[in-house]
Amino acid sequence: MARITVNSSNTQPILQVSIDTANVANAPLTVTCLQDVTITNSTGIFSWTDFCSPAGVNKITTPADNEISTNMVLDGNIWFGTGGTGNATQYGVAGLSENAINISWKLFMNGNANGAFYYTGTGYVSALAPTVSPEAPVWVSPMTIAVDGTMTSGTV
Repeated sequence: MARITVNSSNTQPILQVSIDTANVANAPLTVTCLQDVTITNSTGIFSWTDFCSPAGVNKITTPADNEISTNMVLDGNIWFGTGGTGNATQYGVAGLSENAINISWKLFMNGNANGAFYYTGTGYVSALAPTVSPEAPVWVSPMTIAVDGTMTSGTV
């Protein structure tokens, strides 16, 4: 059975975001230290009944509401950026969210070498909620990318 592994060298998930919505490879911010990743492809279904087909429920799809959600360990430069507003690296994750900047993103499921699987699209960074405690003394935060439009997949 073929598996998509993420626990060996260079196979960890990689999330890149860019303020260039036409090309995520243009000055991307690579979000590292991910604890988990969830890809939600949520095509809606509208159901109805009528007198023409009383034996069953009719269904039709509605536009999908997709998102990428993750939990990340905070890194100062990735979270706060390096300063400035020229690219995603300068904004940082917090700046992209605070300024409601439309981004392009690419999530490599198993590294970015040949044969890697990915999802890509545009959207907005949201749902940031940094937290820390004495029992977990490293800042962590959830992060969601609310997908704007379609999300596509492929292989490198």
